[in-house]
Amino acid sequence: MKKFVIAAVAAAALNTVSAQSCASAFSGFYAGLQAGMNATVGDTKSDGQLNVLNGVYATEFKRSNSAQSFIGGLFLGYGMGIGSCGYVGGELYGNLGNTDVKITDETQSIAAGQVNLAIKQSIKNQFNLGAKIRLGYTITQQSMIFLGLGLEWSAWRIKESGSLGGALVPAANRGSFDEKTTKKSVAFAPSVGMESYMTKNIFVRGEYTYVAGPKFKSKDDFNVPVKVNTNQHRFTLGLGYKF
Repeated sequence: MKKFVIAAVAAAALNTVSAQSCASAFSGFYAGLQAGMNATVGDTKSDGQLNVLNGVYATEFKRSNSAQSFIGGLFLGYGMGIGSCGYVGGELYGNLGNTDVKITDETQSIAAGQVNLAIKQSIKNQFNLGAKIRLGYTITQQSMIFLGLGLEWSAWRIKESGSLGGALVPAANRGSFDEKTTKKSVAFAPSVGMESYMTKNIFVRGEYTYVAGPKFKSKDDFNVPVKVNTNQHRFTLGLGYKF
C-alpha cells in the first residue's frame, strides 16, 4: 500500500511537471527568419461591350493565370502557454519577393475579324507586412501545431496595355494604350503550421498561408470592363530563437 501511494504521488508530480513544461516551453518573446515559395493566382473576367461607331460588340472572356516566386523575410512575436497544452500569442512579419503575374493576355477578333481587340494586364508585388494572432496546441513538450488569423498589407503595381483596330473601327477609335497604376491592399491571411524546438531556445517551423486578395475592377481606354480577383498560396520554413 505504501509503495502504491508513493508511486501515485510520483506519477502526479511527473504529470504536473509535464503539464507546466508543456505550457511554458513555448512562452516568451521570439524572432526568426523565414523563406519559401509563393504562388499567386489571378482570375480575370469580362462580360462587357465594346462600343464603336459602326456597332456594339460583346467582349466576353474568362481566364486564370498563376506564377510562382521565392519569398523570404523576418518574424517576431510573443506567446504564452494556456492551461496544460494550450498556447496564444501575437506575431508581426514582413516578406520580400518578386511576384509578377500576367493575369490577362486576351486577343479577340470580332465580326469576322473586322474588329480586333487586344488587352494585356499584369500585377507585381515585391513585399508584404502582416500581423496575426496565433492559437496553438502543444502535442509534445517540444512540438506545437498552430492556427494563425492575420491581416496582411501590400502594394501592387498594375500594368495594362492594349490595342484596337480593324476595318469596322473608325480611324478616330483606333489606337493603343500603356499605363501603370498602384493599388494598396489589406487582405485576410489565415495560416496553419507546426513548430518544434531543437534546443531549449532554437526552433524550426513549417507554415502554409492563404492570402485572399487583392480584388479590383479595371476599365481600359476602350471602356472594356475587366474584373480581377487574386489570391496567394504560400509555404515557408522558418528558423527562430526564443529569448
